[in-house]
Order: sequence, then structure tokens, then C-alpha cells
Amino acid sequence: MVARSRIYISLLCVLAIGMAIMARPSVGAEPVPDENGVMMYNYGGSIGTVYNPKVVAQQGIQNYESYQLTGEPRARQAFMSAANWLLAHSVDKGNYSLWEYDFRWQSYGGVLPPYASALAQAEGIYLLVRAHNITGDERYLAEAKKAFGAFMVDYDNGGVASEEGRDSIFLQLLAKPGFQKTYVLNGHTNSLLYIWKYYEYTHDYRALIVFGKGINWLVSNLYKYDAGDWSYYDQMGNRARDNYHHGHVMQLSKLYEITGEPTLKEYSDRFAAYAKEGL
Repeated sequence: MVARSRIYISLLCVLAIGMAIMARPSVGAEPVPDENGVMMYNYGGSIGTVYNPKVVAQQGIQNYESYQLTGEPRARQAFMSAANWLLAHSVDKGNYSLWEYDFRWQSYGGVLPPYASALAQAEGIYLLVRAHNITGDERYLAEAKKAFGAFMVDYDNGGVASEEGRDSIFLQLLAKPGFQKTYVLNGHTNSLLYIWKYYEYTHDYRALIVFGKGINWLVSNLYKYDAGDWSYYDQMGNRARDNYHHGHVMQLSKLYEITGEPTLKEYSDRFAAYAKEGL
């Protein structure tokens, strides 16, 4: 039991590192809770105070973990408020749903709304199944399963996963048909970790398919993220910042623990060595 608890806590630490992706506000931005305690951000300028789906899910996950550790009623209320926001703001696409962004994202030359994110989608799904686990309310599980459908729809058709050949997909941090595919490594690996947690809870066969295809992509393409002395953040030529590089090490290590795939350990160890050399 102790060993299992340590593994679970380790995974939570890995996931926490990934929470900074696409949730980090511009310099000077301020977190602003709404009247229900759901976290918004004041980005200032023309964007102003808005809901970022990933921030909502991230804050909800943090409050869920706090509630699990402390039993604090306020943490439970904040966690459930975030889950309820996700229920209310999912956009029905027919056989799947999305949490769409309604403000301009400033990276990569700017992304006009609406757009989505595989990582926001994965975190939102994880939060909803935690809400189902706590309450037994089937609405949360039903929406989690519908939202997972976005991983079964190709990027160019409005989903969040890009088909990359036979039995291979990439989970795109920024997802908008027609926009350049950026292949952000941290977004892909963290999405896979959340999808694995979703699979453990639901045994949804689709999650196992997506997870396996995502791992296949990593095995065949991790070499593209090796800068020789550091890791790349994406496939746009951007080197990873320190926190993202260390995140790559931890996320690949955790995925190796789940799969036993040696290529994941090889690159986790290699990137870790780069970090030690840079000290």
C-alpha cells in the first residue's frame, strides 16, 4: 500500500509540472476567481478577464488533491465548482465535445478563437471523472466520455489529435484546423499521463487506443527533440525552458514505468544527463 501511494504521489508531481503549459498568463496577469470560486485570469489589454479552460481544470485538480489530503470543505466546493463549469461550458460537436478558448492566444504569432487544446481536454476529463468518483453523479462521467471523443477526431477535422501515419498520433497543445501543428512535447506527454488515469478509472477502450498510438509516436520521434545538449520544447525550433526540460525527464520516466518501453527511458536518462551537465 505504501509503495502504491508513493507511485501515485509521484505521478501527481509529474502532472503538476505539466499544469503550467498553456495556463501561464502574460507578465502582470492576475488570477481572479469568479463569484463561484472558478479561477479566471485578467490578461489585461484587449483580452481582459477571461476563462481559460486549462486554468479552470488545473485549479480544479489542485483543489481536488487538496480535498483528498485535508478533507477541507472549501477545497471540495472549489473543486466541484470547476467541474460544474466544465459541464456548463463544453461545446457539443455531435459525437464529441470540446472546451474551446474564446480569446486570442498570443504564442506562435497568435491564434484566433475558437481553438482547443489536447492538454486542456485531458485535464478537464480527468477532473470530471474525479467529480464522478466523489459524487456518483453520472453527468460527470457522461461528459468525460463525450469529451474524450475529441481525441478520436483528427486535428484537421476539429479534434485535438493529429494522425501521424499508421497507429501513430500526436496530441496537440494548440488545436485549430488550418493552424500550423506545433508538436509541443510537454503537452503530448502530459496528455498521455492524464489519459492513462482516465483509462484506469473507466477502462474506456478508446483511451487505451489513443494512449498506445501516442506512445508509438514518441518511440519513433523522440530523437527530434534532442538538441544535443538539451531538449526542444516543440518542433518549431524552440529549446525548452528549464522547467519544461525537467518536465520532459519526469514525464518520460513515468511513461516508461507505465509501458516498459525502453526508448522512453533512454531519452529520459539522456535529458537528465544534459541537465546535470548544465549545472
